[in-house]
Amino acid sequence: MKPVLIVYYSRSGVTAKVAAALAQACGADLERIQDVRPRTGVTGYLRSAWQALRRQPADIAAPEHRPADYLFVILGTPVWAGRMSAPMRSYIRQQREHFRRIGLFCTMGGSGGADVLTAMAELCNKLPVASMSLRQRDVLSDAYMPTLAGFADELAVVRDSEAAAKA
Repeated sequence: MKPVLIVYYSRSGVTAKVAAALAQACGADLERIQDVRPRTGVTGYLRSAWQALRRQPADIAAPEHRPADYLFVILGTPVWAGRMSAPMRSYIRQQREHFRRIGLFCTMGGSGGADVLTAMAELCNKLPVASMSLRQRDVLSDAYMPTLAGFADELAVVRDSEAAAKA
């Protein structure tokens, strides 16, 4: 088993692209949060914004991986109406007692990343070992790769120092 699990939700594929690149950089297992109800089309978009604004959780499928089995769980979400996605809110509420250490990331079309990262950390009741927020345009143009590499390096430093302390 790998020491890192990346759990993400992605409606449009932008957050999924970051999660996949980060999994490759960290040698991590990857888990996509599965929404029970589709969020396609205009109604799906409006429901997503409405749930985010009201801080409502969403119905999600049971996860395949157990976060307690990992040294780090990295959580990734899109920013919806300045808030974390409803499926990520549900996942954190269901699994937070199983997180040892967390890392956080978000993707956004506009702004609100810092607030979303803070809200995620508060909901987890843990300080992240590393965090990053990325703009959608940077992800689509691959201009985010240096930021992603720095994030992966931060995680590696903490992982390696914990491994050395246990040795």
